[in-house]
Amino acid sequence: MHLSRRAASPVLATLLMVAVAVASAVLAYVWAIGLTGNLMGGGGSQVKEQLIVESYRWQLGGQLAVTLRNVGTTSVTIGSVYLGGNLTASGLENQPVGVGFTITGTWTPSGAFTAGTAYVLKVVTATGAVMTSTLISGHYG
Repeated sequence: MHLSRRAASPVLATLLMVAVAVASAVLAYVWAIGLTGNLMGGGGSQVKEQLIVESYRWQLGGQLAVTLRNVGTTSVTIGSVYLGGNLTASGLENQPVGVGFTITGTWTPSGAFTAGTAYVLKVVTATGAVMTSTLISGHYG
């Protein structure tokens, strides 16, 4: 028997290339939609949570009173508060703040703080969103 040594016809080769390209495009589309869905859905609640320092009063060597306002689009529950990089017991922990509402925490910060020096106040929500603001020791803002 004599076997033919011809390659696939150009038409068949073209059809195979089109099929591989379509399959690759479908796989890339499914991967991109899955990635977009994860990115949009995973951090959505954190993106909607927004707290700002509306006012504060920090007496030198005394109490610090901070008023936070929820300017986001969802209710926020405060998880923890840091002042100058140290975890602090502010009384704001586990407190819910509705959209458009304010909450005030008053406490005496522990540690040595210098008058006129800026310190970072970091508020972490229960879902992990982080909001920061700068407060000046011995200042009213």
